[in-house]
Amino acid sequence: MDVRLGINTCFAVKRWPRPIEWARVIRNDLGLRLVQHTLDLVDLSAGPGEIEREADLVRRAAGDFRLEIASTFTGLAAYSSNLLLAPDADARAAAGAWYTAAIRFSGAIGARITGGHVGAFSVQDWNDPAARTERWSDLKRSLATLAATAAAYGLEKLVVENLAAAREPSTRAMIADLLTDGSEGRVPIQVCLDVGHMCVPGTEGEERDPYAWLRQFGSRAPIVQLQQSDAAGDHHWPFTPAHDADGRIDPDRVIAALADSGATRTDLILEVIPPFEQADHEALDDLVVSVGRWRDALARSGFVA
Repeated sequence: MDVRLGINTCFAVKRWPRPIEWARVIRNDLGLRLVQHTLDLVDLSAGPGEIEREADLVRRAAGDFRLEIASTFTGLAAYSSNLLLAPDADARAAAGAWYTAAIRFSGAIGARITGGHVGAFSVQDWNDPAARTERWSDLKRSLATLAATAAAYGLEKLVVENLAAAREPSTRAMIADLLTDGSEGRVPIQVCLDVGHMCVPGTEGEERDPYAWLRQFGSRAPIVQLQQSDAAGDHHWPFTPAHDADGRIDPDRVIAALADSGATRTDLILEVIPPFEQADHEALDDLVVSVGRWRDALARSGFVA
């Protein structure tokens, strides 16, 4: 099993927004090379020229600091939208166009994978069985279209994220139904597995067990997002002693569950979201500690981070 440690640039939102800034933090302060770039730091509504300028800045920063931007990912801004499960057709079409722009941008910076939050049902559609079925079918058709677009722009995969609310793709059955092996002209759709999202209201048993999810989906999860969290909520805490005392995510157990799954290659991506009100130096210190915690765990299992 090939395992690599990296970080999502969500930590940089509103703090280190320019590529040269977050790249310096990742390489010089955290000592990492592998990056998942949050689309919160990209204005995909800008014109083609501006988006290409943004892509050029990212490419330059990655080159200057010898970083690999392996994937891009939706952030909090996109998570505030219903996206491909929106109740209105025009809104779904706009979400498809937004994702198409994300795919183009990802290809332009050399990322192999993009995806994340793909949609949330409205309360009305969720509570109407016929509407729920129709929206779900819409989602699968939209993802098939985007898989073809991703192939055209040179990407290797799309990923859907397991989420933490019932009206989103959040159960093992829902996620499994969205995954594909790919086909002629379409990339496969796999899962980006967030270990802190097994807190969905109304679920029980293995649905709430991050290690059960890892064992089931690890072989189809090219990316596993890491956050310290408990069973009560989706916290995106750092892996500090204080939060480890309250959290349930144990690095050694995560690595063991991935090995049990038959996974062959996985990017372990820290997705720590510091509170915006936290002092900047404290936020950075927490990231340094989190990286160290995972490096130690990987070393114990025979991996080099």
